[in-house]
Amino acid sequence: MIRVGYRTVLILLLVLCVGNIAALQPSASDIKEPAGIYYPWPPNLLRIDVQTRTSPGPCRTGNYTGCTLNDVNRDTNPNDNFKPEIKVHFSSSDFSDDGLLSNAGLRLRGESSRFDDLKSYRIKLDSKQNLWRGERRLQLNKHMGSDLTRVKNKLSFDLIATIANLPSLRTQFAQLFIDGEDYGLYTHVEYVGKEYLKLRKWDKNSPVYKSNDFDFSMRRELALDPQGKPKNLKNFEKVLEIKRGKNHSALLEMIAAVNNSQNNFKTDVLDKHFNLNNFLSWEAVLILMGNTDVTVYNYYLYNPKGSKRFYFLPWDFDLSWGYDWAPTTIAGGFVPPRRHQGPHNLWSTEFGRRFLSQPGALNQLNQAVREIKDTYLTPAKIKRYTDTYYNIVYPLVSREPDVDNLDSNQPTQAATLHEYNQIYSQLASNVQKNYQRFLKVQNSPMPFNMDAPRVQNPNITFSWDKSVDLQGDPVTYDLEISDKLAFAPSDIKFSAKKLTQTTYTAPWMLPRGKYYYRITARDTRNPTENWQLSFKEVYDRVTDISAHGVMSFTVNFDGISTPPQGGRISIDGRFSDWARHTAFSDAKNDGTLVNWDKVWPDDNNGLLSFSYLNVGNINKSQLYLWNIYLDTDKKKTTGYKFNLLGGDYLLQGKNLYKYTGTGQSWLWDYIGRVQYAATGNRAELSIDKQKLGLTASASSYRALFYGADARGNNLDYLLIDISPGGGEVIEQPLASPSDS
Repeated sequence: MIRVGYRTVLILLLVLCVGNIAALQPSASDIKEPAGIYYPWPPNLLRIDVQTRTSPGPCRTGNYTGCTLNDVNRDTNPNDNFKPEIKVHFSSSDFSDDGLLSNAGLRLRGESSRFDDLKSYRIKLDSKQNLWRGERRLQLNKHMGSDLTRVKNKLSFDLIATIANLPSLRTQFAQLFIDGEDYGLYTHVEYVGKEYLKLRKWDKNSPVYKSNDFDFSMRRELALDPQGKPKNLKNFEKVLEIKRGKNHSALLEMIAAVNNSQNNFKTDVLDKHFNLNNFLSWEAVLILMGNTDVTVYNYYLYNPKGSKRFYFLPWDFDLSWGYDWAPTTIAGGFVPPRRHQGPHNLWSTEFGRRFLSQPGALNQLNQAVREIKDTYLTPAKIKRYTDTYYNIVYPLVSREPDVDNLDSNQPTQAATLHEYNQIYSQLASNVQKNYQRFLKVQNSPMPFNMDAPRVQNPNITFSWDKSVDLQGDPVTYDLEISDKLAFAPSDIKFSAKKLTQTTYTAPWMLPRGKYYYRITARDTRNPTENWQLSFKEVYDRVTDISAHGVMSFTVNFDGISTPPQGGRISIDGRFSDWARHTAFSDAKNDGTLVNWDKVWPDDNNGLLSFSYLNVGNINKSQLYLWNIYLDTDKKKTTGYKFNLLGGDYLLQGKNLYKYTGTGQSWLWDYIGRVQYAATGNRAELSIDKQKLGLTASASSYRALFYGADARGNNLDYLLIDISPGGGEVIEQPLASPSDS
């Protein structure tokens, strides 16, 4: 394949941008590969023959002398110490018979694919000199359960090989025969190790890491000794698998810079430890190819020896190119979480969060995505590649052993192949679909963390981190509690909408047991489209349901759900004594700071008491915004006049006033403070009836719960009428005195 020169790239991008500055500008630190390292075009099908060489003996950890191919195929656990490998003789169309009895070892490769009927294999040549195409390892991938087309990895890496600033991997279609038996179509993908570096004329001792669980945080598993070697290699490789390199001091220096919030991200992190063109190209490729399976894993980091700089190298694209649109995926209920779509994938790492938090970073990413799409990943170019592959791939996948093991739910081979051709023909248009999704989802808030609920009988407190909106739109939160992981509407037992704070406290009102809660962050500009869930995920092995943005919790006491009236109220901010009172609900939810949700009245022992629940937390420094007008004589002609009542008294937070004006004038006499307590988004208060000119037995009045933000905007109100033996919400338009 021909690599496009940097000067040519710049000219093309300048033309495409029509006056805009291209995001991918040539830089002295750009990574370069020598010409001619990729296999010749057009691609072909390579025949690979493997003859197993087994012998008597044990087949156990540490001694695989007697292992057979069946033992290899039964190695379903990639994480244990039992890794059976058998001696084989390898030959291919371009690797002639060397006359040796055996010249390689064969073992399984992959993780979840080990359970597939058709396995993927690794072949490692014994010789370090007599190599195949300059490579010592062949990684033969079947992609049985992840890629119906069987071309996505090759298509991805072949296209990436044409993109400047982003090294690719060499790939080859192969037909594998083991002991003369046809094992069908495979795709070889180049191993990233010593030979990979030597083929590119890079220092073979340069550190290379495969990310397994790396979020750029400084973790104790990554601790090094004074020589720069891992103190505990096993723990280190749970985070980053070391492919090459002996001194890893540069890695920890980079991680420290990424996590130093006091430094300058551009000069001290991005310019010093990374290459912007490489990073933007890598992220643009993930977005446009729809690879949502890359977060803290499934990529490589290359650190040229003697350098402080790190480059992203791609890996594993079988779950891309519309994987989530495939019929089997849809039937299985798989939907990639929003935190894995668009720029949100970056928010999983400290490096990505710091990058996106820089002014103009999202615009820069948008520009890079457009440049990569319009220059390297056009529909015509993709179709040219897929058309070339088809005549190689289809004759093999349409017969045994592949045809009955394609990732399809169709009942017949004919229907399976029809579906195959439909999905295959759509590959060329999927970049544009992924681009449109990127444009749509980038306006959603960023994912966030949730805390385990804090249960203190009778209350429960939920808390979570703030969700960041890159466009700067205000974010509100919906809290939902369900007793089923699927969160079907009928399973949701409680919800609180449009919360403005990141904590919520309320009495527990449900039976004891196991529950799930989720928080949905929504921007206020377009809350229906622009929403996000948390990083949390719960998997139920029994139902095989995986729920994103969900946390489980258990409550060991029964809440109160059938309250009779009565009982003395204590103004202590705990609210459990309100559980047996009737709540009056506001269905409008149209305020901002003040947004009444529920109101509980109480009339007992000569006290008039209220508890109210706001949609967001109550700001105790602005209690004057929470106004309660009391019409104690239920006469609209007296007091401060609205069209539905005349306010004789006014409660502003904990302060009580008596109206002394003429109906429209704003004249109030201060009476004093009432008993008041607030916790989170709920408050309670009590007033001596004598201060309201009421007898202890008086039980009829109207109360207007009226609020606005600090500028008097975003009005929200709830009007209730209390009569002997009950009460009701009055749902009518409310006019202020100036409107009357």
